[in-house]
Amino acid sequence: MSDINMASLVNRLQNLELNTKSPYSKEVRYGRALRKAIVDQDHLMEMEVLKTLGDLHLDKGKPSKDSAEFDKAAALYAAALLRCTDPDMGETLEHRIGYMEKLSRQLLQGYTPHVLSEVYWGTADSNVLRAAEICDKLDRRVLKTWHSVEETYTETLVTAIGNSDMFLEVEVLKSLGDFYLEKGKTISDVSQFSKAAAMYNKALTRCEDPGTKQTLQHRVSYLVRCTLDNIRKAVRRVSSS
Repeated sequence: MSDINMASLVNRLQNLELNTKSPYSKEVRYGRALRKAIVDQDHLMEMEVLKTLGDLHLDKGKPSKDSAEFDKAAALYAAALLRCTDPDMGETLEHRIGYMEKLSRQLLQGYTPHVLSEVYWGTADSNVLRAAEICDKLDRRVLKTWHSVEETYTETLVTAIGNSDMFLEVEVLKSLGDFYLEKGKTISDVSQFSKAAAMYNKALTRCEDPGTKQTLQHRVSYLVRCTLDNIRKAVRRVSSS
């Protein structure tokens, strides 16, 4: 990692930490930062935000001795490590995971966080259906404003990663892609299509279910057509003016 990239990353993380006037919790602010990192395809920032979210849950788990907080910390560290391409940062994350595992055994009488042990999550089909049902309930529950939908899905994305729920993570990423696609069509804003593409592509990198992967590929193809249609409309508007 270059010194310039590291300095830029540190500055952005410090800005999040120093935003004390924000009415939102740290977890909400970092959730937004995670969403932005995915949209910007900023893998370094995405990894750092996940690591910092893991730190937040570890800090919660130490005084409360709550195994659920250790599970979330472990899942977030593992997600950061999965995205890590920098050897030094990878070593830092491995040390963090080792420290968290040691602390968990000490404070919780030998407990090992779920992401570090074998856990049965059910069949792929049942998980895909479960994740789709959760997102359907979210759609029906939230206020029908652009902001509330985006925020609700972002919160659920962080929750899914913290629970090592890959199926829900993929479904939420797909739903965020659908959200940006629909918003782009509604307000004729091509920039929303690039956000949709980033979400669909991120979902494809995480997806292991063939049926869901095929759905995502169809979404990407449809997105390309929508983008071209909007560009043609914009050209016609300019030509006729």
